Amino acid sequence: MIGMGTLINSAAIVLGGLAGLVLGARLQEKTSETVMQALALVTIFLGIETAFKGENMVAILLGLVVGGMVGEALRLETHLENLGKYVEGKLKAGKGNFAAGFVTATILYVVGPMAILGSIEDGIGFGYKILLTKSALDGLSSIAFGASLGIGVPFAAVPVFIYQGTITLIASFFGDVASASVIAAVSGCGGLLILAMGLNMLKLTKIRVTNLLPGIVFAPIFTWFLGLL
Repeated sequence: MIGMGTLINSAAIVLGGLAGLVLGARLQEKTSETVMQALALVTIFLGIETAFKGENMVAILLGLVVGGMVGEALRLETHLENLGKYVEGKLKAGKGNFAAGFVTATILYVVGPMAILGSIEDGIGFGYKILLTKSALDGLSSIAFGASLGIGVPFAAVPVFIYQGTITLIASFFGDVASASVIAAVSGCGGLLILAMGLNMLKLTKIRVTNLLPGIVFAPIFTWFLGLL
């Protein structure tokens, strides 16, 4: 069922936010850190598994290189960092405030690459493993946000559902008209980006994944072009 991943993701945010309201600040920091490390390992495994779906590695390489150049030119990572500073300000100033909790959680849950890559994967019919992993990450983080920011956090599931659902619907259209090799290029490129995210989560690397995100567009374009030669 197309869109199931987004439904699960939205439900995880709601349940996590409500759990945070109940648990408060009783969660130990070391426990949360260990759980996040486990999720990082799962993310790395998922990235490797998804990357192997790619067929034309030359096209994927070209897509990542050109996409990275575009991302650097547009300073996507810098804009995301500035957004993070804005969110941090909300966290400090908006404790217990519905609007602050809603805005903060919404921004954090929709700006990451996993939201886009997972929704595309779901839309083109490759399942929703990426969104399942994102659901686990969002659910756990919403527990912490719910405890600190209040009732506005679980309501962030609404814009997440609309945003990711829209991407899934658009991807399902292109999935119907695109060739298998083009779809494989999207998955292969996306898998490498997911792998990079997992390595960053473990603090082993500092790959600017957001700046590489345009590669998800260029990889299938190069695959299509090379297929004409």
